[in-house]
Amino acid sequence: MGYDNGLGVVGGAYPGAIQSASADIPVVTYNKRQSLAIPLLITTDIAAFCLSIIMAYLIRVELFPVLFNNLPRTSWEFVYALWWLPILGCMFFIFEKAYSRRVPFWQEAGQIVKTTTLAFLVAVCFVFLTKQGNENSRALVMLAWIFSLFLLPAMRYFSKKLLFKAHIWERPVIILGAGETGKLILNAFNRETFIGYKPIGFLDDDIKKQKHPPELPSGEKVPVLGGFDDAEIIIEKSGVHDVIVAAPGLTGNRLVNLVNKLQRKTYNLLVIPDLFNMAMEGVEVQHLFNERTLVLKLKNNLNDRFNLITKTIFDFIVSLILFCLLTPLMLILAIAIKIDSRGSIFFSDTRIGKDGTEFKCYKFRTMYSNADKILEQYLAVNPHARKQWEKYAKLKDYDPRVTRVGAFIRRFSLDELPQVLNVIKGDMSLVGPRPYLPREKENMLGREDILITRPGITGLWQVSGRNDVEFAERLRLDVWYVRNWSLWLDISILMRTVVVVLKGKGAY
Repeated sequence: MGYDNGLGVVGGAYPGAIQSASADIPVVTYNKRQSLAIPLLITTDIAAFCLSIIMAYLIRVELFPVLFNNLPRTSWEFVYALWWLPILGCMFFIFEKAYSRRVPFWQEAGQIVKTTTLAFLVAVCFVFLTKQGNENSRALVMLAWIFSLFLLPAMRYFSKKLLFKAHIWERPVIILGAGETGKLILNAFNRETFIGYKPIGFLDDDIKKQKHPPELPSGEKVPVLGGFDDAEIIIEKSGVHDVIVAAPGLTGNRLVNLVNKLQRKTYNLLVIPDLFNMAMEGVEVQHLFNERTLVLKLKNNLNDRFNLITKTIFDFIVSLILFCLLTPLMLILAIAIKIDSRGSIFFSDTRIGKDGTEFKCYKFRTMYSNADKILEQYLAVNPHARKQWEKYAKLKDYDPRVTRVGAFIRRFSLDELPQVLNVIKGDMSLVGPRPYLPREKENMLGREDILITRPGITGLWQVSGRNDVEFAERLRLDVWYVRNWSLWLDISILMRTVVVVLKGKGAY
């Protein structure tokens, strides 16, 4: 039996049933509604721009005159005068191919922020050069830009989610390679529905994989439709226009021949090379025309003095703002800690900082004063807890050292708020690698990249599972962060941290 998921996929057995290479090939008949994807996304962006301008106008009219007595009132004519701004913004997005590119949300959000900022800069220059200053409010334009930085990514996110559910943004794809790389891609597309790809099957020469195909976290199996040599026939019969080659184990010549054959059969062909854990941020793809070869240009962003200064200034300014905003909350927590148990309010511990130098890391105290003795006694009578301690360097299920107030504070990572002072002092960064203990230094051999920058209050380890992440995986994430640093990566991690902390997921 076939199924229809809105794309008109028929003749296959996915989802649910195991399918071998000899089974029927799913045939894709593209729904006419899919052609509405780009017009609907453009309409959403225009609505976001218009909403930004309206919100900016309301702030300018209702709030600014209260704060600034001599400021003249603004009429709706200034709003009408900016009718061309949403169109200009969408033209920039079209030029950047923002409506056809399929990437994860945070990557697209960064591009939206850059493109939107550029569009508003051009708008300001246009107003200045055409001498329309009297017809346009500079404050209105600036406020509209600020609102658009939040509204555009948010509305783009929800619109793509809705379009995916309506099978408008959904696009079928075949993955060549049912090994570990192919499974990673399958899980990524299942998790990141924002990308919009829907795998309908795999191709692989391994008979075992054909009989036992990869499956989604829900247990649904995605069939292996055949081998690599069947790729052209299966793609042609299925009608799929998008193919991903995720078989890094193929030899160079076979991979090139396979790609060359498939390129003329597909609209979009994505090739995943065997370059895992290599730096990606800022990679430039170049080519040597006569030699017919690709060249990847990599940069170490955190070795650039300008980037280091930018990160330091960003940390200092944001940490000062956070300290002012969080002071009342920290006072309340300090009082609660003092009432709950004996001991000091703060706990300072030696951690490894930039270039391997050690510093005192501040936290709210969440444990009893005799925590070391309590831990020693508990591990002596609990073998399971000892294994957990040796694996994670933490007790995840139950920790007898933690106080009642401490348990609440840890759930929402409030114990780390005093580290804002470490950032102001210059010992830490808002975002960075985990602040490791001196005793963990010997386990960091071969991972010295981590020490290039200051450790962070939060980082990739925080938004990737917090304390559910094993020590070796934390090291890998931290190395990846250092090699791929960008200011937008820091901003996105900060925003994702808020969501993770509020959910309390992976809390210790």
